[in-house]
Amino acid sequence: MQKSHEDAVEESRDELLRAIGETEDLTFIRLYGNKGDDLIYAGTRQLLARRFYKEASVRELDGISGHTALVAGCGGWCAPYHDMVKHLPVIEPKFERVIIMPSSFDVSVPSVRSTLARTKALVFARERKSFDDIRRLCDAKIAHDCAFFFDYRPYLRHGKGCLLAYRTDVESVLSDIPESNHDISRTCSSLDEWLWTIARHAVVKTDRAHVMIAAALLGKTVDCWTSSYHKVPSIADYALKSFPVRWINPEKTIRMAS
Repeated sequence: MQKSHEDAVEESRDELLRAIGETEDLTFIRLYGNKGDDLIYAGTRQLLARRFYKEASVRELDGISGHTALVAGCGGWCAPYHDMVKHLPVIEPKFERVIIMPSSFDVSVPSVRSTLARTKALVFARERKSFDDIRRLCDAKIAHDCAFFFDYRPYLRHGKGCLLAYRTDVESVLSDIPESNHDISRTCSSLDEWLWTIARHAVVKTDRAHVMIAAALLGKTVDCWTSSYHKVPSIADYALKSFPVRWINPEKTIRMAS
C-alpha cells in the first residue's frame, strides 16, 4: 500500500535525524540564493528545532570547525550553478562529519561528478533521479527536501487568480517569458512576502522547484514546467504525487494566446 504524503515526510524527518545523531557539536551551514533557498533554510531550522546547533554562512567559515556539519540542501550542483564543488572541499577539513542535506545533483557536470566521487560526506538526494545517479559515487541516501518540514499553516488561504512565477535566470529553458510574469524568488524582499504572494493566488504556474512545493502544500493548483535539468519534475514525482501538480508547457499556451 502506498504511504501517505504525511507518512513519507515523517519517514524522511526520522531518516535525517537518525543520520545527524545525538552530537552536541552541530553546525548548520547556510548557503545563499533566492527565496526558495530561504525556504529550505527555514524548513531545516524547524527540523532541528529540538537540537542545539550553531549556524554559519558558507561565506564566513573562518574560525568555524567542529564535529558535525550540516550543509544546507540546494540546487548548486548543476551546470548553471555549481558553486558547491568549491565550497565542499573547504568545509570538509573543518569537521569530523559532514552531511549534505537533501539536494539535487547533475552528474553530467564533470566537476560535480568528481567532487562527489572524492567526498567522505554523507550525501542526501531529494529525489530519485539524483539518488540513482550518485549512489555509486558516494555514501548516498534519499529524503525529502527540507522545505517539506516547514510549517505552512499560518499562510493557508483561499486565493484568487493566477500567479505566473517562471524563472528569469540562466536555469530557465523558456524562450518566451509571459509579460505578466513575476519571478518572486528573485524579486520578493523576504520569505514572508514570498509565501504570502503564493497564498493570495488560487493557481500558480512556475518552473521553480520551491514555488511548486510551497504552492502545492498551500493547496493551490500548480501548473509546472521544467528548468535546465531534472530537478523540478523529479521532485514532483518523488514528493508531490498526491497533489494537483500538472505539467503544462507555458510556451504553447503563449503561442495559442497570440
